[in-house]
Amino acid sequence: MVRRLFLAYLALLVLALAVFGVLAARATRTRVQDEISRRLDSEAELVAALVRSLPAPSGLQAMLQEMGRRADVRLTVIAPDGTVKADSHADPSLMENHNGRPEVRSARSEGRGTNIRYSETVRYDMMYLALLLEAGRKDGTVIRAALPLTRIEEEVDALYRGIAIAFVAVGVAGGVVTILLARWITGPLRAIRTVAQAIAEGDFKRRAPLTAADEIGSVSAAINRMAEELERRLERLQAEGAKLEAALSSLQDGVIALDGGGRILHYNAAAASLLSLGPGSEGLLIWEVIRLPGMEARANEALKKGAPVRHSIELGIHAIVLSFSPLRGSEGCVLVARDVTEERRYENLRKDFVANVSHELRTPLSVIRGYVETLKDGGWRDEANAPKFLESIEKNVERLSLLVGDLLELSRLESGGQITHPRRLDLRDVMEKVVEDFRVLAAKKRQSIALETPPSTSCVADPDLVERALGNLVDNALKYTPEGGAITLRAAAEGENVVFTVTDTGIGIPEGDLPRIFERFYRVDKSRSRDLGGTGLGLAIVKHVAQLLGGTVTVQSQVGKGSVFRLRFPKGPS
Repeated sequence: MVRRLFLAYLALLVLALAVFGVLAARATRTRVQDEISRRLDSEAELVAALVRSLPAPSGLQAMLQEMGRRADVRLTVIAPDGTVKADSHADPSLMENHNGRPEVRSARSEGRGTNIRYSETVRYDMMYLALLLEAGRKDGTVIRAALPLTRIEEEVDALYRGIAIAFVAVGVAGGVVTILLARWITGPLRAIRTVAQAIAEGDFKRRAPLTAADEIGSVSAAINRMAEELERRLERLQAEGAKLEAALSSLQDGVIALDGGGRILHYNAAAASLLSLGPGSEGLLIWEVIRLPGMEARANEALKKGAPVRHSIELGIHAIVLSFSPLRGSEGCVLVARDVTEERRYENLRKDFVANVSHELRTPLSVIRGYVETLKDGGWRDEANAPKFLESIEKNVERLSLLVGDLLELSRLESGGQITHPRRLDLRDVMEKVVEDFRVLAAKKRQSIALETPPSTSCVADPDLVERALGNLVDNALKYTPEGGAITLRAAAEGENVVFTVTDTGIGIPEGDLPRIFERFYRVDKSRSRDLGGTGLGLAIVKHVAQLLGGTVTVQSQVGKGSVFRLRFPKGPS
């Protein structure tokens, strides 16, 4: 701003001095010309008087030369025929006829004539004044006086020099004053500019100085009010943004905001994880980031038609449902990505569970129905077979009872309805109690059960859950271990955990079946399992008990050599 003020001042100064110089030069030129004209008139009158009084024309040339030298004026006497009779500055005999000169013609016609022109004789501009020696005689002698106009140029040049000196002096003084004044005026404006830049960069704590109650002071006050209002609004926006960001971050579903062209504006962490969005995904087209068939068509359908669109995709092992929801009143839409892998898995598990339960219940019910119908048809009179029918009915009823009991227990464990009552347990006492429950069954198959545990080893856990899990593992080992086989129970502390191990010398489990043996109703050999009275839920119950205890259950097995089950969970506070 200082430069603008200085340049404006300088332009005004130049304009003013230029106008003044032109007018002054014009006035000076007119004044000097008038002075020269009066002097020439006086000199011409004097020469005319002397010529009239001169007795003989022979001394005219010498007289003019003397007068011209003293007066510094060129004097010329022109005869009626136009020849030069005498001249103060040149040889008359060498001069051409002068009747054609403008001033001479004017003098012969009007008695007096003036003219300004370039002189070929003296080689510069001259002012000429001619007088008719005998008034009324147009063919008489003409007296002419002439002066160079160099004085005019000298005075005009002197004037211009004075103007230039004045311009420089006034320019320097005015420039200093202008700079000081501009700084005094622009100082508050520079401070306001600095504050405005700081506010634009996000520093809303800065305030403009209130120096005076003028226009600049009003601007400072307005800037300060604007900063306060912007600070309040930014705080509100940041608070709302933080709430929105927290809400989006807490969502399990991926959320992506798209503009009207399908470019990604924003996305939450779930979307980045679920759809593999990198740090540079913002600004890219959604179908450039998720390169799957149908993505571009679905996105354009939602953006251009303004209708919600659902689309299912497969990303690796994940099944994802994409929902495009157009924004009302603005271009763009919100894409919600939901991982339905677990839902579909649970749906498939539910279907399998229903099918398995139906299948498990159908077989004993069909047997019971068949024997009941046989007895109703008179089979009860058959003394030889009737007891067998009743025994089979009883066996299948027990199987149904076991199946329903295991289903209820598994349902309770999965639903979280099982209430635990942890207390300190001695590991050997727990194993002895479990072995005692199965001692008779082991004796029938001539199987041995051995216990191995360090002395005084304990843990903190719910005894019912531990005994249930160990009991199912021991029961499973007894069923799939041939007669004369051996089962070994071990317990040991490993760091912060306690590990129960159930080892058998049974038929083993094929490697391909190991990942699924803890699923409900999964059997390696279905016919053998049913013959042994298994419900297919024992190991599933063990898995859920391990989860309730905060641990895991694992298995190692080799066909024909037996299996090793390990139940591991935290041993609790000491």
